[in-house]
Amino acid sequence: MKKTLAIVLALAMLLGSIGLAESTVEVYTQKLLDAVPTLEKSEALYFEDGLNITGMGVHFNSYPTEFDGCFYFPAIEKMTGAHIGIDWRVEDNYGTQVATTLASSNLPDIIQAGDYGISALVSEGAILPLDDYLDLMPNIVAAVGENRMADWREADGHIYTIPTIVNVPGSQTVQVRKDWLDALGLPLPQTWEDWMTVWRAIRDNDCNGNGDPTDEIPLALEQGSSGERSMASLLNAFGIKASSDCQFCVLDDGTYTMVYEHPRYREFLETVQAMYAEGLIDQQFATRTQSELFTIMDTNLCGTAMTWAERAKLSTYANIDAGDADALWESVAPITGPYGDQMTQERAAVTGLWSITVAAEDKIEEIIKVFDWCFSPEGINLYNYGIEGVSYDWVDGKAVMYPEVVANGFVDYRAMGMQYEPFGGAWQTEAFMQGLFAGVALEDLDPGAASFYNGLAVVNTGKFYAMPQTLETEEYTEYRAELITTGVCVLRDQCVAGQITVDEFFAKYEALKAQGLQEVIDAGTAAYAKLVGG
Repeated sequence: MKKTLAIVLALAMLLGSIGLAESTVEVYTQKLLDAVPTLEKSEALYFEDGLNITGMGVHFNSYPTEFDGCFYFPAIEKMTGAHIGIDWRVEDNYGTQVATTLASSNLPDIIQAGDYGISALVSEGAILPLDDYLDLMPNIVAAVGENRMADWREADGHIYTIPTIVNVPGSQTVQVRKDWLDALGLPLPQTWEDWMTVWRAIRDNDCNGNGDPTDEIPLALEQGSSGERSMASLLNAFGIKASSDCQFCVLDDGTYTMVYEHPRYREFLETVQAMYAEGLIDQQFATRTQSELFTIMDTNLCGTAMTWAERAKLSTYANIDAGDADALWESVAPITGPYGDQMTQERAAVTGLWSITVAAEDKIEEIIKVFDWCFSPEGINLYNYGIEGVSYDWVDGKAVMYPEVVANGFVDYRAMGMQYEPFGGAWQTEAFMQGLFAGVALEDLDPGAASFYNGLAVVNTGKFYAMPQTLETEEYTEYRAELITTGVCVLRDQCVAGQITVDEFFAKYEALKAQGLQEVIDAGTAAYAKLVGG
């Protein structure tokens, strides 16, 4: 099943960067809007007197800006009588925007915590626990599944969010400039020694052919949104199964702790420090943003990286468009470490998204019923396929989207209003499949698109691990900024860059533990034990 789902997502995104002509998107957007008045009331849920739900959420930078102009929310209102009005905010400084909203005492009915954090909203008394309302959301509970309930709960054991569900493990992958390796006469690396050979060869040769043998970055890294994540691919190579922010892990004995407590972390740090001194890893790893990583991939300045699988296609196209006809970013299996570890983080299937605020306490049951309807067969069809007779038809019991809707994958399909990701929902495998194939047979995919597919559905299969949560305990919320983001992460970066020794790193780390980091570790360990029933 996982392989099937991974293949489906891989194919569903393959052609996402090539947009339909804007007029085509606009035509279908208008067709869908025109069809909204023809929709029938839902027999499963309808508010005869109406229901108004206000919200505040994150507008992803990669999505169309005119969300309020699509069919999705008007269709929900026509079918259920519930009006949903979201105040979409940009990702930058969203946590500050949440804090400002809380200070205004003018809370919306539903809110996304974003980087402000669920636990912070809980401590502010701003949102409501949902544990006592699970009987009102049978569709959502079924979508989460019994074996993933712990992923839905927060560190205190309670549920505070309506989730979005994505049952597809693939997302990021290690990528290599295959054309550079071919020119160097090197095969794709299989062992740690192979990887070191590749990185040294990229360092020592003018692989991009611009006459400067010093400007190639053998292994490019990115800082992540807060500087916490920059070492993901190398942590995995040392067998450290890290959380999304690369700050927490679960040891072999089941103990939840910080990665710095892992028995291999000292050796990891010593190795990465030596690699930095050799010029094998990105000298700007501590400050390079994701967009900057994409830029150096697109402009022939790095030879290996780990990022979203789609970049294998997009950066290959960018390199070719710039005149490098043989360019190919090849998706490969995770870096094999010194002990033979080869693993990568599995995409989180259950992601908490919307919280119901105290301002909506008098209508919490009605709001929950609306969300649960979105996870019902009616809601799932609307979310994934749009409106029957406009964007899809039923064929032999299966929703089949019109070719124009999926001709270029997810980007334009979503621009028309389907699979409205910032609002969240239950992604369907069949919708992925139709979007990704887009009428192109696998054997006919160009090398860049095939590499994207392989990065999502092939090379990482069997090597995924479920990421442990970053448990937002009270202690974590209190100390994160001071002791993690600008504390131990800065010490790690200084150590990697050779500004302090490994022994000095651990001495300073122990001092941070005495200042409160040990409280974060202890609280996380206890919370994790509760979540897994320990």
